[in-house]
Amino acid sequence: GWWGEGYNGENGWAITPHGPHLDRAWRDRQEADELLDLLETQVIPLYYARDGYGHSEQWVKKSKASMRSLMPRFNARRMVMDYVRNYYGAAARQTRLLEGDGFVRAKELAAWRRKVEHHWPGASLRRVDNAATEIAAGGTLSITVAAQLNGLDPDDVLVECQVGRESESGEFVKLDAYVFMPAGTNDMGEALYRLDFRPHLPGLQHYKIRMFPFHPNLNHRFEPGFMLWL
Repeated sequence: GWWGEGYNGENGWAITPHGPHLDRAWRDRQEADELLDLLETQVIPLYYARDGYGHSEQWVKKSKASMRSLMPRFNARRMVMDYVRNYYGAAARQTRLLEGDGFVRAKELAAWRRKVEHHWPGASLRRVDNAATEIAAGGTLSITVAAQLNGLDPDDVLVECQVGRESESGEFVKLDAYVFMPAGTNDMGEALYRLDFRPHLPGLQHYKIRMFPFHPNLNHRFEPGFMLWL
């Protein structure tokens, strides 16, 4: 299951996965054919390419490359340290943060969450600029949106633009993310947010805009469970 993450082209062989939306029996036949082709044309010839010492030098080289690239990454020690650094340690730090100063931050966060749960159902987001369909290389794309916050403050939400490309299967693949900056209010009382950015990549790109509640003391920025997409 992890071979897609571990394979680097030199530490073994890989079978190209076929899309899960295709017929399962057809996929099985295609992948089986690829497996047998690999065995016949690459794996077996390499293994039996013995030299004067009775072993395959290239097979040993590939075996060492496999151990060198995989053993440090796919083992229980690394997994436990990932949990310690990314989860247990973060949870301990968050606990100390919320408990400090007589739980003042915890109380503030609890009040903020009640506020968001009450007002979010009436929130909305819309585009108010003239959307550019193309820009020159090195050019800046400017986007302005208006948010009806329904009683929330402009700092209670975060507006973000995700930039990416479309995969062969039509799925959006995020490559970059940019945060809008507050830009005052309009005559309708909506909060304005503006973004000016230069795409890092050339060619056809896609972007999505979303708004969600945000507070610096959240465990995770998606913890409230609310989001609006444009």
